Order: sequence, then C-alpha cells, then structure tokens
Amino acid sequence: MYNLSKAQNRMVNNNVSGVEIKPDLEKLRAYTQTKLALADQLRLLREALIASDRKYGEQQCGELILKLAEDRFTLAVLGQFKRGKSSLMNAIIGNEVLPTGVLPLTSAITVLKYGPVERLIVNRIGSIFPDELPVSALPDYVTEKGNPANQKKVKTACVELPIAFLRRGIEFVDTPGIGSAIKANTETTYRFLPECDAVLLVTSIDTPMTSLELEFLKEIQQYVNKIFFVINKIDLVTEEEKSEVLEFIVETIRTKTGNNSVRIFPVSARLGLTARMSDNKDLYASSGLKALEEALITFLSKEKASDFLAAVAQKALRILDDEAIQLAETRAKLDALYSGIIDGRKVDVAYHKLPQSDTKKSTQMKPRLIEQDIMTDFQTRGCPVCQHIVKQASDFFANWQYQISTEEKARNEFETELGFCPLHTWQLVSISSSYGASIGYAQIAEQIAHHLRESNDTPDRGNTLKQLVHNYKNCRVCKLLRQSEERYILQLAMIVGETYGRSQYRHSQGACLRHLGMLMDAVPSAESRDFLISFAAQRFEEDVEDMRSYAMKRDALRRELHNSDEEDAYRRAIIRIVGDWNVCMPWPKGKEI
Repeated sequence: MYNLSKAQNRMVNNNVSGVEIKPDLEKLRAYTQTKLALADQLRLLREALIASDRKYGEQQCGELILKLAEDRFTLAVLGQFKRGKSSLMNAIIGNEVLPTGVLPLTSAITVLKYGPVERLIVNRIGSIFPDELPVSALPDYVTEKGNPANQKKVKTACVELPIAFLRRGIEFVDTPGIGSAIKANTETTYRFLPECDAVLLVTSIDTPMTSLELEFLKEIQQYVNKIFFVINKIDLVTEEEKSEVLEFIVETIRTKTGNNSVRIFPVSARLGLTARMSDNKDLYASSGLKALEEALITFLSKEKASDFLAAVAQKALRILDDEAIQLAETRAKLDALYSGIIDGRKVDVAYHKLPQSDTKKSTQMKPRLIEQDIMTDFQTRGCPVCQHIVKQASDFFANWQYQISTEEKARNEFETELGFCPLHTWQLVSISSSYGASIGYAQIAEQIAHHLRESNDTPDRGNTLKQLVHNYKNCRVCKLLRQSEERYILQLAMIVGETYGRSQYRHSQGACLRHLGMLMDAVPSAESRDFLISFAAQRFEEDVEDMRSYAMKRDALRRELHNSDEEDAYRRAIIRIVGDWNVCMPWPKGKEI
C-alpha cells in the first residue's frame, strides 16, 4: 500500500511553490458560461411568455431552466479489486482524500463533488436525514476495517471539496471493486452503472484485462458510450515491458469492442499524486496523469457538453417559433449560442471577460512565517484588509466605550475632539448602551451648546458652525485605522511578494478594489502585480458564475441545489467592488437608527 507522509499531505494545502500543477480548466469555464448564458435568455423568454399569458410556453421554459439547473455529470471510476481506483482519483484531485489499502472497500458509493468547505455527508439505507461529518471520518464508513460488511448501512458517502476540477458540476464517483471476496461490492457497482455518464475503467499493467474485466466491459457498454481505458501502475515495469503489455491491451479491447480507434491512458497514480504534491511538472507529465486529465476536460467541455447545451438552445428557439413571440435580441443571442456550440467555439453574450495574466513561476523561496491573524483574515468571506480594519475598529470601540463611561480623562479628550466623524460616531453608538452613550455625549452636546451661544454674539457664526462639524480629517478613529491599514498593506505586500505567500493568498477571497490598488502600489515586483490582477479577475468571474447559477436555480424552483458560495456571491462581489459593509456604513446591517 502506498501512503504519503503527513508532511507531504500538508504540502497539498500549503503549495510551497505557490504555483499549482493542474490541467487547463478554461474549457470547462466556457461550458459553464455558455450554460448560464442560455439560462439568462430562457429567463427573459419566460418572463415575456408570462406577460403574454402563454402558459404552455412558460412551462416549457421552466423545464429547460430546470434541466440546466440540475446539470450533473457523473464520472465514475470502475474496475476490478486492487487496480488503484481510489489512488487514481486522489491523484486527479491532487489530495489524498480517499482511503487506499490492501483490503477491499465496503459496498458503498463514494462521491466527490464541489463544496465551498470540506465536509462529509453520509446517506444511510433506510434513513431520511444524512449525517454531516468531517472528511477525516471517511475511512470509518467506506473501508472494510472501519465498516465491516457495511454494518453501518452506508448507501453513499459524499465528500464535498473546494477543488476547481469539481466546481463545474462534476460528480466524481468511486465505486467498490468487482471480483473481491465481498459479493455485495460487485452487486453495488453493477447497480450503479445506469447512473454513469462516462467511465474511467481502470486496469493495471501487472495483470491486465482479465476475463472478469472483459465481461464487465461488455456490461458497461450497455449504459455508457464514453469509456476512458486507464492502465495503472506503469511504474512497476520497464519501458520495454510496458510497450509490449500496452499493445496487448489495445488489441484485446479492439477485439472485444469492435472499435479500431481505441485510446488507452497509461498512468502511475502513485507518481501522479507525488507530482501534484511536490509541484513537479516533469513527473506530472511522465506519470501519464497530465494526458489523462486533459483528455477528460476535452470530453467534459466539448463532446458531452456540446450535445447537451445545443439541445437546450434548439428547444428554446423552437419555443420562440411555436409561441410566435417577438424577442429579436433573445432570438439573436440564442442563435449565436446555438451556432457557437455546434461550431465548437465560445460565444460571450452575457458579459465581457476580464483579461487574465498568467502568473509566472518564480524561484522557490523559503516560506515566510505568516502571522496567525493574517491567516485568519484569509479565511473571511470578504476582503482580508477590510476584515483587519473592522477588527481594529471593533477592538478600539470596545475599549473606548468603556473608557468614556468610567474615566474622566477619556471624557475630557472626547469632549475636546467633539467626538468622531459621522461613520465612527454611529459605529460607537451601535455597541454602546444608552447609559454609556448618554454619559459620553452629554459633555460634547454641552460643549457645542456653549460654542453656539458664544458665536451668537459674533459676526463669524458660519465659521464657528463649520468648526463644529466633524469629518474624517479630524477623527481619532479614522487616523488610527488609516495607520493600521497602511501597516497591514505593507505586511500583505511582503507576503504576496513571495511564492509561498501567494499560495496562501489564493485561499482568501482577495482584496476589494480599493485595497487592491493600494497593494499594487506596495508589492515589490511585476510578477506580484500580475498575480494580484489575475487572481482578482478570477474571483470576480467566479462570483458572476455563482450569482447567475443561483438565479437559474431559483428560476428552476430548485433552491435545494444552492450552495453557500452561490447564496452569498452577490455579497462577495459587492465587497470586492466597494469594500466591507462595516468599513463603509455607519451602523450595522439591520439596525435602525
């Protein structure tokens, strides 16, 4: 059994070099954007049909939106016991999530799908409500050691992961191996075949294409048109032996399927996973994993996806014709989408895409020790700089409201400064008690009344009034936060200036536009500036996809399909554009003044 050390495992998350080894996902992005563009036009068409009281056409539109919303592509990994199916999946996702070992897995289906946070959802036979567990608990449910003979009655174990490969609606499924001593494993796998949209059939180079596997292949062909033949463990034989065995496998498959254009993918899942974890591009290519992943993405984005999207676009155009409704712009966009899908080209009818710069790989540097507070800021759902400012303001106000309630010196300073600017006045009031606010502002109100009385006897009353109006220039809190912001930007610039720091910054939502501009001025190199712009563009594009996907699922009346990324995408986008609510607004959301 091959297992990576804990130190190697951590390298996946830390990504020391700061440059991810991964296949080109742009084709899958194009598929998602075309799907969402179709949903936008269907939404407009349905609204027009509702306004015209065309109920049948409206229902047809709703069904097409539902079809898009439930787009779920099941890519299953099948094969005989001990072929390295789980190891291959770990290599493809670049993380050792699935347990591997000598003993067979239980008769449970394990599904990897996208989720904004890592978690495990276990569905049990006969149970209505699933169990939500940490991903580390997976071996307790899907291994023979943790769940012998499936005593826990696991139907499916679904692992949600924030991995780009899974983001585009793919369900990556690990099935029990056939041919083991556990008969239920084979039965579970055979029952799952009708659910598959495409299959990775895994054999190994040491005992290739047994009679059992050939019979299994015949059964798979009844349900699935697209089969990727993966020959695992190529690192166990010499180059000469490998060529001989691969020729045998190709000829055997040709004879069995009658297909003369069989393509096989020789890989070493073990070396592929090592390559992903150590950022070794040469090993990534020589392991065969790169070629397999690129072939998968080409299929997912073109061969399967184009048929699905073209059918939806064609049906939408037919609704326009059948209902004889005049929507020239919608028809033009649907025509353009349909033609683009058929021709295999991307048509951007929804929004202009920001140009992206490829982040160049710099020389690997010794990782900087990043302060825990900054790492915590990276986990926020908004701008990390805004998060830092909000925390600094919160700490200041918590201390200050206590001081003005209990210390005469603080009240005198507060009176002399005439309080804070409007923004920070209301933020202070929002966390103060009525008692504390009354004590603190009584002296200020009294001081203002005194100035107004005195000014009433002078001709320069207007100038006195201007001096009493507070703004950010003479606000104690504004000054404190400006200084804190500047220091934090410099810290962040030093972090982003190193490859390891950039790898950690990737786990954040990125800075809002204002703080991005400050960061751009502070970072030390063009490479860092390229990275910041490219990452910001990527995050904005993901927000757009999530917002439009959220709207599509609402239109399809499938709210249960939402994930938290889609539900708060609008908020993340607004924070990126203007900054965090608490940095911009004078009182907390939902509190009336």
